[in-house]
Parts: sequence; structure tokens; C-alpha cells
Amino acid sequence: MFQYGVSVTLEEVPESQPVTLRGSIEEVSRLAKETGYDALELHVYDPKRYDPREIRAVVERYGLSICATANGMEYTLGGLSLIDDDPDKREQAVVRVFEHIDFASELGARLIVGIMRGNIPKGKPAADYRDRFTGVLGRICDYAAQKQVPVVLESILRYINNYLNGVHETMDFITTSGYRNLSLHIDTHSMALEEKNLKASILYCKNRPLGYVHYSDNNRFYPGGGALNFLELTGALIDIGYTGFITLECLPYPSAEESARRGLLYMKGIENVVNIERQ
Repeated sequence: MFQYGVSVTLEEVPESQPVTLRGSIEEVSRLAKETGYDALELHVYDPKRYDPREIRAVVERYGLSICATANGMEYTLGGLSLIDDDPDKREQAVVRVFEHIDFASELGARLIVGIMRGNIPKGKPAADYRDRFTGVLGRICDYAAQKQVPVVLESILRYINNYLNGVHETMDFITTSGYRNLSLHIDTHSMALEEKNLKASILYCKNRPLGYVHYSDNNRFYPGGGALNFLELTGALIDIGYTGFITLECLPYPSAEESARRGLLYMKGIENVVNIERQ
């Protein structure tokens, strides 16, 4: 029913970064294929440093696709925020996202808008910054539509971004925005800290634009490495008719390869159990 992706990066990042596989595009593609994944979620910094045609050729040679591209390192490494008080820096952030859209278009992937939305400064009027983000997101969606790139907006826990944290809040923001190529991206780790009832939050997405799903356990380990009830969560995704990608985004623990292997085995096993129980 689902296709399964795994988060990968071509950059040198610390082990504390929740990206599962690291290395060259050849290395991560080989590992993902050997493990049994369908696609890669690609995390890069400054996409103009890469040739997307070469990347796509390698990925397709392994029978894989790129399910999404992520740009969070533009914030963590480059300090670019889409709601920056400095208009020049804010415009620089928008232009960089446009470059990521060009990159995603060449790869046939969706674009994740996540932590680049930045944080509202303490003591400043939150409504002003939310309005600023809404305007910037409109520009991003318009440009992405020209490039035929779907955009997914991630609901992220408050310790990383201090607005649009919960599933209900972020979904309501999306449905009132009117951007046809914009949908919700949920992450089970963020949900574990933000939601009162994880199953109910997924069910809230029924007949609404849910476009992408990250699975990792409450402790950021692979699914099954913590305390979340993925049997319930996967059942809820099936209940609402979700048939898109479920992508592993977790710490490379106990190793990158073992995390990817255990995570996929567990996710597929849970899906099979749900299907058997409903026959």
C-alpha cells in the first residue's frame, strides 16, 4: 500500500543529525537498494553545487527515485530564515528555496518546507511573522507550481520551530491558504511531543491534503526502537486512505545501515499486520 523512502545526505553532518544514510549518491543508493527501499529523501546544502541529472541517473540505475528534497541545512548551516527581520537576508532565503525547487524539479521530487521557516523572536508580535511567512510561502508555491513541484509543509515540534507545530494547526493553515500544490507533512517524532492523541491527529487529516509522512520513534531512533504505537498510526493512515510515501528520518543508531534495515523491516511488518487484521 505504501512506498518507503529513507533520508540521506551527501553532506558531512554530525551523528546527532537525524538523517539515516550518509555518503556519496552512489553509496546511499546502493545501501537503500540493498535494504529494500523504494526512494531517497535527499538533504543537501546549496543545491547549485550538485548536478541533479547525474544524481537522478545514479538513483534510477539502482531502480530508485527521489521522493523529496529537504533544505533544512540552509537554516542550520547557512542561517537562512524565511521570516528574517532583515529584508535582504529574507530575500536571500527565498532565492535559495527557489534553487531547491529547481533542483527538486530536475529530480522529479517534492519539496519539503521545514525548519527554514525560522523562529519568531521572543517578545515580537507572532501574527506579524505568521503573515510574513504566509506571503513568502505564497511566492514559493507559485514558483514551485511553474516547475510542477509539489510542496509539503512540515509540522515541527516547538523546540525546533516556535509556530505551526501541531498537526491540526498546520493543516488548518494549509487548508485556508488556498495553495493547490501545498499539502501537510507529518513527522511521528514531532507528533509524539506535540499531539494529545496521535491517532486522532492522523484521522483529522481525512479528506484533507496530507502529502508526506516521516516515521521515527519518540526517541528519534528507527520505528520500533522506542515507545510509539506504529500499529495504531499505520492503521490510522490506512483509515484515511493515505497511500503515499512513508520515509524513515532517524538517527543512524546503532549504525546507519542497521538503522535503515531495522526501520524498514519494522515498517513493512507493521503494514502487513494491519492488513492481515483487517481481512
